[in-house]
Amino acid sequence: MLDHLFLRGTYFPAHADNRMQFEGEVELARARYLAEQPATLTRLLRQRYAWMRPYLANRTQVVELGSGAGFAKQFLPDVPILLTDVGHYPWIDLEVNAMQPPFAPASVDAFICSHMIHHLYSPRQFLDIVHEQLRPGGLLVIQEVHTGLMLRILLRLMRHEGWSFDVDVFDRNAVANDPSDPWSANCAIPRLLFDDHARFAREVPGFHILHDALSETLLFPLSGGVIAQTWRPALPAFLLDLVEWLDRGLVALAPNVCAMGRSLVLQKVG
Repeated sequence: MLDHLFLRGTYFPAHADNRMQFEGEVELARARYLAEQPATLTRLLRQRYAWMRPYLANRTQVVELGSGAGFAKQFLPDVPILLTDVGHYPWIDLEVNAMQPPFAPASVDAFICSHMIHHLYSPRQFLDIVHEQLRPGGLLVIQEVHTGLMLRILLRLMRHEGWSFDVDVFDRNAVANDPSDPWSANCAIPRLLFDDHARFAREVPGFHILHDALSETLLFPLSGGVIAQTWRPALPAFLLDLVEWLDRGLVALAPNVCAMGRSLVLQKVG
């Protein structure tokens, strides 16, 4: 399979080599978005959050970890979300390190993690922590990257983030990212955790995978990026509709080549 033959090993670019602009400049990204409301990025963000709504309905204690620019409240205005982030930003409700969330055991209905898990230095420890803090039947709602072949080519071209498929993400002592660098990124983490459902069930028996779907082929690069950004074309609504239609077809035809996004819902059991 092409996905396994090419660009499979380990690749971590230096931050200084990033060909995208404004890496880590969260406040600027939010200000630019609110001022310009670019149609393609708006369509991408709406897609990334809209699918979550049925899972979050009637949930009263919802926490987003790693909220970054804080778009969750804009795209899920009917959900009572506590925005948290390790950074100090005016729109954040609570400063929280995702590896040390301060919530009481069995107190949270749902955690939202949007493009955050691939930045964690220990995904396995993180799953233990949020499992303890979720109520029985609580949800971990995840939007993530999917390192199919096209995404790895794009990351190579832009030198934005990297990947390593050589990390055992189920080992609590394994280090998947630089713990001292919040922008360190191993984009292989979601695939290593979730591609093999049977292994996930064995290794993480406290969670059951309720939902796992791939998405985003053309829409993601055309959006120009969320925080780190590059040039993006201004597309009218009918062309964005066509892009979404093409994305669905390409993902269905060749998921591990074309898909760049992944949505998951894990439910606490036990």
